[in-house]
Amino acid sequence: MEQGNKSIVVDAGNTRIKVGLFQDSNLQEVHAFSNDELDKLKSYLLKHKNNPGIISSVRSDKNTKWIKGLLPNSILFSQSLPIPLTNNYESPQTLGIDRLANAIAAANISDKNALIIDIGTCIKYDFVRYPKIYEGGSISPGIELRYRSMNQFTGKLPLIEDRIQGPFIGKNTLDAMRSGVMNGMHLEMVGFIEEYRRLYPELTIFLTGGDSQYFELGNKYGIFADENLTLKGLLIALLHAQTTLSSSI
Repeated sequence: MEQGNKSIVVDAGNTRIKVGLFQDSNLQEVHAFSNDELDKLKSYLLKHKNNPGIISSVRSDKNTKWIKGLLPNSILFSQSLPIPLTNNYESPQTLGIDRLANAIAAANISDKNALIIDIGTCIKYDFVRYPKIYEGGSISPGIELRYRSMNQFTGKLPLIEDRIQGPFIGKNTLDAMRSGVMNGMHLEMVGFIEEYRRLYPELTIFLTGGDSQYFELGNKYGIFADENLTLKGLLIALLHAQTTLSSSI
């Protein structure tokens, strides 16, 4: 492998930092670092400090600058960066950069309309109309937020921290809460999928996000599951920015 063909991609979320190493357009390595593993993250990034890269971060400015300092040849992904996508969102400056990265990836993979379902802290539904036109979507609470809200805004409901599916009809309080959260999220997603398919029969569905592993939506929807969709979208954004910037010189 030639060193110059490698690119480093960083997706810095609130609870973990995910790093992908690409050779050309091929994802070679993926590593996830928790907030307790910043020394390991530092060591890994320093090994690739000479490679071009891109950083998507929702962390504080201080933490983002720290990551950027470890990768001097990287650029920060933001709504102001030139992207290979038409953005029809009415407030593009408020659009989450993770949602934008997912939309870029889906638009470049799918040859028809695309729906992205990203299950993490929130469930994010994003729709890309063919060819490569981002229209918007929906956001609702994820697993942890739903459990925490029931615990914090009621007097007696406990805090559940597991991801157990539970029975459809809960016969005790814990299982009733699990049914409401896990089955409720599943039915919500199925409802969104069915409505999008009604509106746009030609549709590719992408499933991603750290909590996507806890949901089985079945084969009947033809879902394209890719836990690294955001990383791939960031690489496409990096390559597009490099081409755009070099052509403007």
